[in-house]
Amino acid sequence: MKTTPITSSLAALSLVIPVSVQAHPGHEHSSFFSGLLHPITGVDHLIMLLAFGALAFFAVKKTTTQLSLLAVALVALVTGMVAGLNLGEVSGIEGAIAASLLVVSAALWQVFSGSQVVTRMAVALCVALIFCHGYAHGVEATGSVSQFAVAMAISASALMLLGHRLAAFASSRWVSAGVASASLVYLLVA
Repeated sequence: MKTTPITSSLAALSLVIPVSVQAHPGHEHSSFFSGLLHPITGVDHLIMLLAFGALAFFAVKKTTTQLSLLAVALVALVTGMVAGLNLGEVSGIEGAIAASLLVVSAALWQVFSGSQVVTRMAVALCVALIFCHGYAHGVEATGSVSQFAVAMAISASALMLLGHRLAAFASSRWVSAGVASASLVYLLVA
């Protein structure tokens, strides 16, 4: 596998980022309003959802396929929440959420390399990591979980669509550098 400067840098930086990043403390998981706000105020979710929307835009040419990718990611998020609610805490979820920010950054870089096989694998890995974002919410859910889940799905959809639309104005592999920079700042101060 050919390494690029960005993948080498991300691999090195992943060694210094704390695995115990707590992405969710201080957020209520019990009402419609908190469900709407959390993807926006949870910086890890904000970065991941906007970046995944951009990734869907860059990864495939056909708009219907791009929107299908966003729908699949949304299903993964909600399925993860249901799994977390029913299965409970699993070690490594917070680490997977932290890693998701670096993975989506690398995927955005990769999408411009021309290798469709690697791009498909990167997109699939990002969807799996979005499942982890949902899983963490399921574990922490209290109160009106269904209201929180519906509102979170609405907000997550809006953010992915926003990232998708913004990508049309910034069609460059350097978008990944911006996502990686925002992610690293967040992970280092979280």
